[in-house]
Amino acid sequence: MVNKWDICYCSLDPTRPVLIVSNDAVNHALPVSTVLPLSSVKPGDRVYPTEVLLPAIQSGLPKDSVAMVQQIRTVAHARLLPPLCRLDDAALREKVLDAIRLYFEV
Repeated sequence: MVNKWDICYCSLDPTRPVLIVSNDAVNHALPVSTVLPLSSVKPGDRVYPTEVLLPAIQSGLPKDSVAMVQQIRTVAHARLLPPLCRLDDAALREKVLDAIRLYFEV
């Protein structure tokens, strides 16, 4: 079972880390979750308004990464590996939610 704010590897061809952003009512009742694909980022790389920088030290990931709201998708739980870590930082969570609101204009 996955929970909101978990970070897991997902079979997206290629397999890559994702951040679970759907609420736990969905995550626990349905066989799907909504995720944001993550990508590693290097110093100097551009971070777009619909992306959120997740520093490794705060995210638990091995590298600094970006959560890409523009690539949001819903995936079957069968495509998710067990959680690697969890995004616990409240400020980063709020930045992710802000980027989602910006993307969907809500």
